[in-house]
Amino acid sequence: MKKAALMLALVVSAASGCSWLPDSSLNYRNAQVLEPIQVPEDGVFIGEQPLYSVPRQEERLVGRGEDEKRFTVPKPPQLVVLGSADDEESQQPAPKDASSKAILARDGNGYPIIMMSTRFAWAWEYVGEALANTDLKISDRDREVGIYYLKVPERYTLGAKTAQLKLSHTTNGIQVAVLNEEGSALVEKTPGQAILERIFEELN
Repeated sequence: MKKAALMLALVVSAASGCSWLPDSSLNYRNAQVLEPIQVPEDGVFIGEQPLYSVPRQEERLVGRGEDEKRFTVPKPPQLVVLGSADDEESQQPAPKDASSKAILARDGNGYPIIMMSTRFAWAWEYVGEALANTDLKISDRDREVGIYYLKVPERYTLGAKTAQLKLSHTTNGIQVAVLNEEGSALVEKTPGQAILERIFEELN
């Protein structure tokens, strides 16, 4: 019985916690402002820059205010999540004339690519609309990595039934290239050129 009473006393004391300790949350109001250090006459003092200056020192609160019991931590302002730039960008309608900025070109190794001078979200939309008007069928897509998974007809002489259309960010804009079905390398130049030419026709 004594053990149970002792345990109950410990629980009550733990719940009350700091209530037994004196409240010193307002003691900072009584802090004194000290005069700057005086340099001896034979000493040399170069400049004066306080490391921990108190802003608006003359406005500081001194002593306990009327009916004030303890210091209350001010609440931070409420933050409003407006969404990321990508979310805002994807919600804006794509300008209809921007797709004309697509250029059919070649990379440094001579492989065909399409360069688009626009934002990724809009380039993704333009390419998706263009593919819908071709015989290149979209079997899947992954916007996070910028890949359309395509079923490729035999007339493109790809040698495989599927390929990946990859949209990548570059310093010159959005680059569109055709990768093999594993996504490990660019396809051969001839079928890659034929596929991109068909897409390019629908972009312009």
